[in-house]
Amino acid sequence: MQVIRALWEDGPARFEGRYYRLDGGVGWPKPLQRPRIPVIIGGKGPRVLEVVARHADEWNCGGSRPPADVRAKTEMLVAACRRIDRDPRTIRRSWMGGFLIAENGAALERRARKIQEYVPPRAAVPAAKLPDTLRNEGWLVGSPEEIVGQMRDLAEEGIGRFMLQFYDQEDLDALHLVAREVLPRLA
Repeated sequence: MQVIRALWEDGPARFEGRYYRLDGGVGWPKPLQRPRIPVIIGGKGPRVLEVVARHADEWNCGGSRPPADVRAKTEMLVAACRRIDRDPRTIRRSWMGGFLIAENGAALERRARKIQEYVPPRAAVPAAKLPDTLRNEGWLVGSPEEIVGQMRDLAEEGIGRFMLQFYDQEDLDALHLVAREVLPRLA
């Protein structure tokens, strides 16, 4: 991260580190954002959280769920920040993961079958059981009301941005359902 940030600065980059050395390095194109591009680092392990504390503007906690998992990882991040005297409130938090949404159980199972087509390892799980499997793995799964509840629970743990991974690019109805039934309830 130090090398990348040095290359983002105006003028020739100078850096002397354990593995890398720059003496007049130039990186192009330069970022338009000032003072620099926000750095988002994702991950949940202790070593990653140490890197987040040192270098990130935003921590993406990945598919961490339930909220207790996010809370535990946040406590680890707060401890890492304290060790280097950084205010943990200066690090935004986000969540990225898959979602499976439908208005009823039959539609949820139908969409689960489509996920099995796009992600072949998922075919080993019966379509009727896949929603529970995905939920247990950290996905947002259920009706619009359930998805809203899951997102609110994560927001209560400090998650300020959600990046939803969408697997069936042809299922525009699922996106419309999120836009129509989920987003307005979270605004």
